[in-house]
Amino acid sequence: MPKTNLAAFAPTPPRAIQLGVAALWVALSSAAHAELSLLQPPRALAGDAPLQLMLLATQDGQGRKPIKLPDEIVVRISNDDFKPTLLPLKRTSAVPAQVTLAKGQFRRVSYSAELPKELRGTVRVEPVDWDASTTTIVLDRAAPAEPMVAAAPAAPGNGVVPTRADGTSVSAPTVAPAPGAITSAAPDAIAPTSDAEFARLSSNEPMYIAFGKNGDANARFQLSFKFHILKPDNPASKSFLDNLYFGYTQLSIWDLEAESAPFRDSNYRPSLFYYVPDTGARASWFTSLGIAAGIEHESNGKAGDDSRSINTLFFKPIFKFGNLSEYHWTVAPKLYAYVEKKDNRDIQNYRGYMDLLVLWGKPNGWQIGATLRKGMKRNYGSVDLQVTYPLGKLIPGTGGYVWLGYFTGYGEDLLDYNRHSTSQVRIGYSVFRW
Repeated sequence: MPKTNLAAFAPTPPRAIQLGVAALWVALSSAAHAELSLLQPPRALAGDAPLQLMLLATQDGQGRKPIKLPDEIVVRISNDDFKPTLLPLKRTSAVPAQVTLAKGQFRRVSYSAELPKELRGTVRVEPVDWDASTTTIVLDRAAPAEPMVAAAPAAPGNGVVPTRADGTSVSAPTVAPAPGAITSAAPDAIAPTSDAEFARLSSNEPMYIAFGKNGDANARFQLSFKFHILKPDNPASKSFLDNLYFGYTQLSIWDLEAESAPFRDSNYRPSLFYYVPDTGARASWFTSLGIAAGIEHESNGKAGDDSRSINTLFFKPIFKFGNLSEYHWTVAPKLYAYVEKKDNRDIQNYRGYMDLLVLWGKPNGWQIGATLRKGMKRNYGSVDLQVTYPLGKLIPGTGGYVWLGYFTGYGEDLLDYNRHSTSQVRIGYSVFRW
């Protein structure tokens, strides 16, 4: 049951314990027929609009009952650039500290506070001392301010609850808010589909570690992330600087059976690129179109004959097909031009000029992905297949994914770009996937 706020009952010492027991008895005696419930905030806020929460007081007992309202509601706000901070939301001055409701009536009371001016992007809002879930809102600082508050609960029947001018319902049926009630927002409000979509630091390519044996036992692991350099006032902005990212990916092949178990090769791949996950373009043959384009360096950090490095310019359209909340296809050809390749001048013969990523999967289900390369000579190329499944569906309470991989062809690592690797199956754990 959502908590009734007892802060207003707490006196100062020395009579705190005695009167506290009396206050608790009063609260518990009315709790069976009167509730204070906190609705979730909106999913988006425009301009400099204040954060507003709606408190719902309901009464389903007999007769008329007084319900004490808290003077403020405290939430903890935070994001990637803003440390967790307590923010008190004040009750609107037009509402008294106590309301009296008859059976079947309810009262909606608004609480609000100004958000710090430096906040940008997504903000996590966690109510303190209330039985309400943490939620995420998106700030659109560039839009005109239009305060948006939590949705009022709908009544059975025609969905309209008659209310007096002060907000008290007139013979309204009892309305019990569901935990985690969905809130309203303007039709064009930007609501995040995932926290990672607007996070400062987020996944880039899959991050995993896996083990296999075909000859010597070995491991392959990859670290990958991207950093959003500038947080825009408008999270829907498509401008260049507002969508500029620094990316870093590191792939290592680890020989577990050789003496001292060295890394056979590690490839370091920093990049600077423009990225928009959804450009807004639509057509009858695809559901959404994203874009990534930039410059990338890749090297293995070695000297002499084992030195490998390339610099490329790349362009990557990301096409999605079908219902994105169900099983659907993603096709993302990464096209690149070699700017510098003196350590491996014939690399295009084995790698070509494109990495073709093809995915089929569901956000919370199976995903099968393949990265395909075709060299410019003979049958050179490679297939890198990855199959993942949410680990939490197998072991409740866990995160990440079970990872199964298969590689065959040339250039699993940069050192061996012109060498056909032994086909390899590995199994492991993935933190992020495509």
